[in-house]
Formats: sequence, C-alpha cells, structure tokens
Amino acid sequence: MILNRHFALTVLFATSLPLPLSLAEDKQEDGKPRAGHSHQGEAFNEGPRHSALPIEGTGKISFPVQCTWPEGQQFFDQGIGQLHGFWYYEAERTFRQIASHDPKCAMAYWGMAMANWENEKRARAFIKKAGQLKERASEHNRRYIDAQANYLDGEPKDVKKRKQELIDDLESIIQDYPDDIEARAFLCVRLWQFGRSGLPIHSHQAVDAMLQDVFAINPMHPAHHYRIHLWDNKKARVALDSAAKCGHTAPGIAHIWHMPGHIYSKLRRWDDSAFAQEASARIDHKYMITRRVLPDQIHNYAHNNEWLCRNWMNLGRAHDALGMARSLVANPRHPRLNTLNTGWRSTKYGRIRIFEVLKRFELWDETLRLADTPYLEPTTRREEQLKRLRLLGHAHFGKGSLSGVQSVDQEMADLLATASADKKNAEKEAREKAEREKKNEEDTRKMITEAGKKPDEWVNSVKKARQAMSCFVALLGNNPEEAKKHLGAVQGDKYTLARLHLRAGDQKKALSLSEEAVKSGEKRVLPLLARIEILHAINRKDEAREAFDLLKPLSAHLDPQAPPIARVMKIAEEFSLGNWQASPVVRDDVGERPVLDTLGPVAWTPPAAHEFALPNEKGETISRKDYQGRPLVLIFYLGYGCLHCVEQLEEFAHKAELFEKAGFEVLAISTDSEGDLRKAKEKWEKEGGSFPFPLVADPAMHVFREWSAYDDFEKEPLHGTFVISPGGQVLWHDISSEPFMDCEFVVKEGKRLLQLHGRDL
Repeated sequence: MILNRHFALTVLFATSLPLPLSLAEDKQEDGKPRAGHSHQGEAFNEGPRHSALPIEGTGKISFPVQCTWPEGQQFFDQGIGQLHGFWYYEAERTFRQIASHDPKCAMAYWGMAMANWENEKRARAFIKKAGQLKERASEHNRRYIDAQANYLDGEPKDVKKRKQELIDDLESIIQDYPDDIEARAFLCVRLWQFGRSGLPIHSHQAVDAMLQDVFAINPMHPAHHYRIHLWDNKKARVALDSAAKCGHTAPGIAHIWHMPGHIYSKLRRWDDSAFAQEASARIDHKYMITRRVLPDQIHNYAHNNEWLCRNWMNLGRAHDALGMARSLVANPRHPRLNTLNTGWRSTKYGRIRIFEVLKRFELWDETLRLADTPYLEPTTRREEQLKRLRLLGHAHFGKGSLSGVQSVDQEMADLLATASADKKNAEKEAREKAEREKKNEEDTRKMITEAGKKPDEWVNSVKKARQAMSCFVALLGNNPEEAKKHLGAVQGDKYTLARLHLRAGDQKKALSLSEEAVKSGEKRVLPLLARIEILHAINRKDEAREAFDLLKPLSAHLDPQAPPIARVMKIAEEFSLGNWQASPVVRDDVGERPVLDTLGPVAWTPPAAHEFALPNEKGETISRKDYQGRPLVLIFYLGYGCLHCVEQLEEFAHKAELFEKAGFEVLAISTDSEGDLRKAKEKWEKEGGSFPFPLVADPAMHVFREWSAYDDFEKEPLHGTFVISPGGQVLWHDISSEPFMDCEFVVKEGKRLLQLHGRDL
C-alpha cells in the first residue's frame, strides 16, 4: 500500500512536517544549510556544482592573479577565455574550481560575477564575496573588483549612469595599466553590449582601433568575437578577417565557431555560415554528452542550431534542415530551461523550424507521418494548434486529398465554435459586471466591446484559417475562380503563394510574386526554384534558362529528394543542361578549417547510464542492470534527516500508480546506511505499510559522485532525478539543491523522450 502523508512524514523519517518548498528557509533551525544547499549562500545553489577540468582551446590568455592553488593561474586564464566566448556556464564552473582550492582567492568570485553578467542578482552575491577578500588581491586586480562592484551596486533605475561608470572604470584601468589587453577586450564588449541598450557607440572605428591594439599584442586573441559583433549590423565585410580567425582563437568553445556565421550570413555566404554553425553544434554536443549537461543550459545553443537550420534551408539542404529541427524538438525539456512557453530555447525554435522546412520544401509525406508524433503533436496552446492544422491542411492539399483537407476544416470548425462561445461569454460577463456597477448605456457598450476585442481577434484568426481550407478545396475541385476569393487567407512565403496563384490561373500575379521573392530572398535557393517552375509553366523558357544561371552558383548542396528541387531538376533535363550544378568550393578567405566529423555529433544523443550495485535494507544487491529492458526513474535523496527529501519521496509514493501505468520503474538511492534503511522499513511494517518502490544505500556516496548528484566543491550530496531508457541511456535529469517534485512532468517527458529516441535505447 502507498504510504499516507502522516505515515510517510512521521514514521519514515521521524521528523516534523516540512514547509512547502516555496516557503522554506535556506537554513534549518540550527542555522546550518538545508541538505543539498551551499554553505556559502543562496547564489551558490545555482550554476554548476561539479568540478571543472582543464579544457584545451579556450584561448591564449594571460591575466595574472593571486592564488595559492598551483593550478589556479591556468584555470583562471581558462575562465577568462570562456568569458570571452560567452561560455558562461563553464566559466562559472572554472572559477568555482579555483575557489574550492583557494576560498580566499578574491578574483575567483569576481570571475563568477562576470560569468553571471545576465543574472545581476547572483552576480551581486559573488562580487560582494570578492570585495570581502580583495585585500589579498593585487592593486591591479582590486580595480577590476571595484569596477564590477560599482556597476552592480549602483542605483538599479539609473542604468545609463551605471553603464557609463563601468566604462569609465575600465578606461581608468587601461590608462594605469597600458599593457593590460584584457581590460581593452572587456571594454570593447561592454561598449558593444551597452550600444544595444541605450548607450550608443559614437565611433565604431574607434572601438575597432582599440581591438587592433589587442591584436597587435596577441593576434589570435578571442576578442575577434567582439569585433564580429561590432561590425555585424554595421558593415559586415569589415570583419571578414576576424571571421576567418575567430574559431581558431579558442577552438574548444562552440560559440567562438558560431560567430563567423554572423558575418557570412550578412554577406549571404550561406555555405560558410552553415560550416561555422555546424562546427559550433558539434562541439557543443560533444561537450554536453561528455559532461552530462542539458542542451539549453548553454548560452546561445538553441539559437546556433536554429540558425544552422535556416542556412541549410537557404542552401536547399532540405532533409538536413529537417533533421536539425527535429533534433531541437527531441532535446530534453525542463520546466526551468526548455518548454514551448520558455523563451527562445530548443523546443520553441525546433517547432518553428520544423513547420518552415516541411512547408517550404513541400515535404508532405513527412508532415503527415509526423502529425501524431511528438514533433507535430496536438497542443493545448490554441495558436500553436491552429498553426498545426494549417500545415496539415496544406499537406493534404499537396497530396491531392480532398477528404484530408475537409477533415482538417472540421477540426477548425470545432475551434471556431469554441472561440465564438468564448467571445459570447466574455461579452456576457462584461454586461453583468456593468449591471452590477450600474454603468450607463454608453459605458456598458464600451465594456462589452472591449471585452470582446481579444476573443474576436481569435475568432477572426480561425475564420481566416478556414478560408485557406476553402481555397484548397476549390483548387482540388478545379474551381479557380472560387479559389481566388480565399487565396489571400493562405499563409506562406511569396514563392509558395506564387505557385498557388499560378494554379488558380493568375499568371500575372504568380510572376509578380515570384519576382518579388527572388529580390527579397537574394542568393536563396527556394525563391529561384519557384521562379524557374513558373516561367517554365507559362512557356517563358528563355527566362527560365536565365534563372538557372542565377541558381547554379547556389546549387552545390541541393537535396534532390525535396519535391521543389526534384521538379526543377526535371526541367533541367528537359533543357539538356547536363551537369549544371556547381561543386562545393572552399573560399581562400576563410582560414584553415577542421574536419567537421572530428568535432562531435551533429545532434544531441542521450549518454550512457553509469552502472551500480547497491544493497537494500535486507542486504540484497540491486543493480542498474536489474532494470535492463524497462524504463527507470532514478532518485538520489539525501537521507534520513532531509525534510525536503521527505516531500519528494512522499510525492513519488503517492504517484506510484502513475509511474506503473506509464511502464516506469522507480528506484531511490539514499546517503543512508543499510542499517538506517532497515530501521525505517521496520517502522513502516509495524504500521502495516510498505513503500511502493525499492530504496538502496550509498553511504560512501560513490554512486552519487559518479552520477554527479554531488557538489564537488563543497563535498556534499545533491538531489538528483534521472530518467533511464530500457537500454540504459540517460534521457533526462535534474540535479539541484532542491528535489524535483513534478511527477507528472517526469512521466510525460520520459514518455516523450522514449518515443523520440527509441524505447530500445
């Protein structure tokens, strides 16, 4: 039987009822931190809590600091390189490693503050610690600490003043220490960052000149990253030299490889941009799999990969682009890091790009095949659901299925009925409120109108989507005049709409749209494909041949399996163009490039689970291999006296049926000894209860360490929750100062990942 709340809390752990986690203090009554929490303060509960390693390729850096740890200088220079590469997660790990060996190294805490540039709350905690220790630092180092402290401690509302003071402080360091190129590098990146948020750069050339001072001393300094940002939206061509060098300045940092893609994309050199972004993706994936870091814990990760997807679309690499979009959707989700509603992360970007690739390349078979998979699954978000239905309707139209389009239209009709009812209810509630408040007729009318605005927008969106289906129905029924009435409701790129206008018999509109698409989509494959098709269809074959001349320089990577490309290749055969496609060319201004396959995998894959064999309360050995062939939820909890562990185990116990129905086994690993587990079990049995899943003992915490459920810096265990595939791959994890409580999320996400990555993993 599943333990009830009272039994679990009073018998299992012989402790008092814990407060809800949202209300719980960071410290216990005795003043000690709660289990899993840092002894150094709340800021240290977040971020990486596992040891840093020397990493090759983080840049040629020299930034002297005072540190008693013999390897401290090496790690500090590594951390500075990681900061220059915006690899903030790993930079914080590097600086924490220094502080774990030399807790009084002030600059280690300054480094942690710098690694939290985008999280001022945590940064303030770290710089405060640095300030408390700064007397042990050199005068030169203290200037850095003071500059960052002044910036973070300034009046929050006076942002412009704070920014200017930081610039002034960095300039002062440069004036007093003219050989300090790191101060110049940091000043340049702050000028660029502040230039984007209210403190404009008055002279890009002046900032560039300062960067050239850096390169005069260190030609391969990672500040080439900053030079690319400086000129990216100004005059990209100026930074071509930095684009060629950037990746080599810190080849172990993924973002450093990503950056040249900015310049090459601005110059419409899609192949060069794609190379940069693929290199970045592969380095990131190798690191994540090796270090067991979730993808969206890394700055810029999702953006790099969705941009790679876009560039592959520009090149006509349809299935490569689809593969990357699918991989983004297949990445693990996490409530704090990556959901459909969470910023621009893997899930959101991946879903957007999947829709784009499928529609633009007319991959209708793939669309319908993915419709009931996690890649295109129905969603409770109405806007996303309508977008999905539009795509499915277009796919059925592309396949010539009238019944398919009509079935989608019926689903839209159901949405419309709900939307109309919601509008009526909103207006009714507004009217009733006006009556209660005794509003006059005019004010009542205004309240009703205002209440109906948002619902009415949604009603119109659904109506417009249904009009698009009416267009498809008319075209399939060879009724072009009826189709033209609704064509304006079809969503799509100009070249997609151009093809529809041609099918509806409007050659003039088709030509106009295709021409506009080519002009606005300069050096992109898809508009040219549509242009060739349309010119060929209306028998303007000489112009179609001329369009091939524009397509040829972009044709090296065309995917012949994509329908628009396959159709154009047939036209090329008709024109007897022979071997008309271009060959891939590596330009002479891109520098030496690594072999991509040597950098890592192109997509994230689940890492292998570590093996273990641990005793239960009876001394019987339970191992990971005992669960081979079955999905497993593995919990690491912090033993007999951990109050918030009580809540987690209690929650999982109450949800035992949920896990059972989903086919998941549950196993919990404790820091308790075998004897303590036995005492707990004896108490449960006296009360006639039994715990719904096994508990095993790891008092030496060997398994905790191996699975990274352990703070290497403070030598304390951490809470961990893992989802393991039947084949022994870690599909998902949460390691934190707090236990993961959302059982429904674990089950839902575990089932999703099993479906995406294969139940036999």
